[in-house]
Amino acid sequence: MANGINNGGLSPTDFLAKKYFDQGEKYFTGDGVSVDFKKAAEGYAQSAKLGYAPGVFSLGVCYIRGLGVAHDEKRAYELIKQAADMGNADAQFTLGHFYFDGSVVERDYDKAVEIFRAAADNDHPGGLNDLGFCYQRGLGVEQDSEKAFDCFLRAAEAEFAAAQNNVGDCYNFGRGVEADSERAFLYYYRAAQNGYAVAQNNVGMCYLNGRGVKQDYAQAVHWFEEAGKLGNPVAVANLGFCYETGRGVGKDAEKAVQLYTVAADADSAPAQYNLAKCLRDGNGVKQDKDRAFSLFKRSADQNFPVAYSALADCYADGIGVKPDKELAAKYKKLAADAGYAGASASDGK
Repeated sequence: MANGINNGGLSPTDFLAKKYFDQGEKYFTGDGVSVDFKKAAEGYAQSAKLGYAPGVFSLGVCYIRGLGVAHDEKRAYELIKQAADMGNADAQFTLGHFYFDGSVVERDYDKAVEIFRAAADNDHPGGLNDLGFCYQRGLGVEQDSEKAFDCFLRAAEAEFAAAQNNVGDCYNFGRGVEADSERAFLYYYRAAQNGYAVAQNNVGMCYLNGRGVKQDYAQAVHWFEEAGKLGNPVAVANLGFCYETGRGVGKDAEKAVQLYTVAADADSAPAQYNLAKCLRDGNGVKQDKDRAFSLFKRSADQNFPVAYSALADCYADGIGVKPDKELAAKYKKLAADAGYAGASASDGK
């Protein structure tokens, strides 16, 4: 029997590089030791010096987040580009975002698509999902809903929660595939079970409206609560709507106002609209028409369609603002163009 260390088929240099990388991972995750980002970064740095792509990428992440090293996006970009050029899919995915977001480098959707495609070719679910987003929006590539759906579906089958939610959207709205509310619900539910807050809110909406699943207000409340715990303001607004209308919970206008306020402060347009209604009508809160107008305006400025109609009423009837027939007509037309002419019901979508 030969003596020595079994390197698992790695060269001595690669074996040592992986050893340094594993050491960095140990301190980064706290696997059997106390979390120590400085020691983690040192391990990644030693691994990177030996040309180990995962070490190069992970050191770049430390520079992005300022963990164990000083925050330095330029240095992070250099390291992540190096790892991407070495074929590391995680680095390719991250590098694509530098170009997509226009951070450090000038925004370049064409370049972002090229890099996302490289990550997708390596079966990186995030790369597939973001390539799908680019196809869906026509960013850096010709708009193609069917190719977008295919990308989302491949990523969804790899249990990438954001992609599962996107597949749900495609089925829900008929984007690149025939609309199917039951399939939409199933994909939303898979993403929700994977802890994706947006999908948890979508599952709640399905239960609230009986879309793709039997209507169940208690389940709607449950999923809005779950998404709210993860900080999703739209879900908090929807939970407020349940309390305001007594769906799945006892009717409680004051509790609804509290929830709407939290979500409105987080810039949720539906919450701003619903809170404005409560203030306008004195429902669960002291009537305040001036503040109601301000919130209707904030919601409308975010292009929340039903708020256009409420704002038109404010200008027509002088609710919290000086009457203005021209502005009333303007917002009435915007509401009509969006299919909300004369709308006044709460819409917590």
